[in-house]
Amino acid sequence: MSLEQFIRREAVCLGFAAVGFAAVGPCQTFDRFQNWLSRGYAADMHYLERRAKERLNPILVASEAKSVIVVAARYPATARIQPFSNYAYGCDYHAILRRKLKQLARSIEARSSVQLRSRICVDSAPVLEREWAVRAGLGWIGKQGSLVNLEWGCTLFLGELLVNLELAPAKPKPSKCGTCRRCVEACPTGAIQPDGLVDARRCIAYLTIEHEGEIPEDLHPLMGTSLFGCDRCTAVCPYNRVGRARSCGVDAILPEFNPVGIPMPTAKQCLALSEAEFQQRFRGTAVYRSGLARLQRNAKIAMANRM
Repeated sequence: MSLEQFIRREAVCLGFAAVGFAAVGPCQTFDRFQNWLSRGYAADMHYLERRAKERLNPILVASEAKSVIVVAARYPATARIQPFSNYAYGCDYHAILRRKLKQLARSIEARSSVQLRSRICVDSAPVLEREWAVRAGLGWIGKQGSLVNLEWGCTLFLGELLVNLELAPAKPKPSKCGTCRRCVEACPTGAIQPDGLVDARRCIAYLTIEHEGEIPEDLHPLMGTSLFGCDRCTAVCPYNRVGRARSCGVDAILPEFNPVGIPMPTAKQCLALSEAEFQQRFRGTAVYRSGLARLQRNAKIAMANRM
């Protein structure tokens, strides 16, 4: 068994739906990223500008890196629009992906003939992870700016392991979107631009999660009952699939991302939450980082839209 085959087997056994490899080198979409920043589409996410140049090459993040191992983990997909994004029901993906990538690194270290040097990256690291997912053969970038995997669609978390190993790179896959525009047409605020860039200033996911201030009033009616995140442009993708069993007896959706029987509070219940109750309910989930104040701000808008 080659090292690449070993890594793929281990990744699947850890519950990842897809894994691929790319050779470290200059990023090919950095100019596009800079264009997105220059047009103000990052809104108030100024931290992206402060560390922009680090995204030029993974070498700037991990100086000994020779390959990028990219993994994708699925979260549930449903076409039904819900107040909370599908991924918000499970555990915070940052912690889960980091833990599993650390396990993967330990397995590789035990198998490799050289001393492993690695760096774990999830979306908070200065890495253009969607580009590396494409270069690792995991899929293509859809018209809504997200990675689309031929087998699993676009409800995917991405993680990277930068390693000092030379791994056989994958061949990028061509886009299969064709003339489909479901994702573009599903966005009620027109956040998805004709060139595929997303204007965060009009994106419901950004507004309900990242935006700290008041949300512009003209966007309130377009937000519906959204409390945290938005699945509209990903939920309609025809490539989304229902999870099915994979090798090693691991289901394609990790149990950490697919909790059963834990209801989310309604907008009215969110307004009644105390800080202590919020922390007890959402600690360990992606909602926790957003905070009670933003959740209650969103709840007021959702309540008004129901009237």
